[in-house]
Amino acid sequence: MNDQNNKDPKKPSEEELLRILEELKKNQQKQPKKVSLSLGFLLHRNYLVHLAISLGINLVLFAVIIGLTSGINQPILTVKLPAYFIGVILFTLTENFIKLLLFKYFLRFMLLSMGLFSVFTQILILAIVDFMLINFDFNGVDHLIVFAFIFSIFRLIFSSYLRKMLYGDIFVIPGGKK
Repeated sequence: MNDQNNKDPKKPSEEELLRILEELKKNQQKQPKKVSLSLGFLLHRNYLVHLAISLGINLVLFAVIIGLTSGINQPILTVKLPAYFIGVILFTLTENFIKLLLFKYFLRFMLLSMGLFSVFTQILILAIVDFMLINFDFNGVDHLIVFAFIFSIFRLIFSSYLRKMLYGDIFVIPGGKK
């Protein structure tokens, strides 16, 4: 009798709570796993596969940017074919190694800079590659900076679409909506 008097009429009964819990479990099993949209660094969980994908993206985007800027009669980079491949491979390996270290030891700074520090490291790496290779020459420091910014924007767009193709339909931006 006391149990019935203490019971709140607005609270669901124990059977209703169990039914709701079962429905939630069923819905959770039906929903596909969500992949978090990372605007960051890794393209694959296996690092060697990530390096291969990253090298492919960099080869394509270097060619696209060189072609676009040459098409409007504003060549950014003067390069011969062997130096192109060596330069892109050297850039990819160096950038991946340095970014791993930066994300490991300076994660907070990398997040707070919103990608500007990443572009700055790209500018430095490109300057070093330009200095090391004979037939891989930027036509000025301003061209190097413009190339780095255009490359970063194109790679962000390209890698976002690649992640969507590889890892499924559902992307969740942390803190955002589906």
